[in-house]
Amino acid sequence: MDGIESKKLAHAWVKFQQNWWAWDRLDELCRKDPKSSWLVFTELLSVANGKELLEDIGAGPLEDFINYYASDFIDELESAAASNRAFLTALSFVQLRSPSPDLSDRLEALGCRVSSERSKPDKGEERYE
Repeated sequence: MDGIESKKLAHAWVKFQQNWWAWDRLDELCRKDPKSSWLVFTELLSVANGKELLEDIGAGPLEDFINYYASDFIDELESAAASNRAFLTALSFVQLRSPSPDLSDRLEALGCRVSSERSKPDKGEERYE
């Protein structure tokens, strides 16, 4: 690693830490305020530039939101997926924990992966409970 690369890494790390509040706030919204978190997803998906960010959204806060509120927001999820390609891509990275049988088919049709058992950790990865 050279000086330019280390400087870039240091600046990016500081910027990430300065904006950590946004991750915290969206996590809180996903657990406590589904209407507000839905509005944030609308904005997130309009500014996400690239598949990697859509993957982060799908496997992160969107996955949490759907695990908590799929039954309340299934119509909105289907509507957004039908009209927003970025949303559909993000949904393809969502892994769900045993939704109700009536929702399971609808969520799988959106591209979500539905698991009836907890995924096992990758080799070398530990789970803390």
